[in-house]
Amino acid sequence: MTRQEIFAVVKANIQAIVEGAGGVEIHEEMSLRDLGADSLEIVEVVSRSMKQLKLKVPRTALATAPNLKALVELFDSAAVQQAAG
Repeated sequence: MTRQEIFAVVKANIQAIVEGAGGVEIHEEMSLRDLGADSLEIVEVVSRSMKQLKLKVPRTALATAPNLKALVELFDSAAVQQAAG
């Protein structure tokens, strides 16, 4: 699974869950708050993305992600660790 594939899943979930994010161009430098997500929408985007990607990332690590790039990097690291073993 590539970073691009991970970002595509996250973007699709943002557009499906966050009101007002449909049709908005989403960049990795943005945060979910920048896109107008409230705390429940943030949890839903992250949870649904992890479920679709079949990844587990500790909540403490997720809380440190300031933007989508950091979130994708966390997911990418988790995917690499899972693939390794």
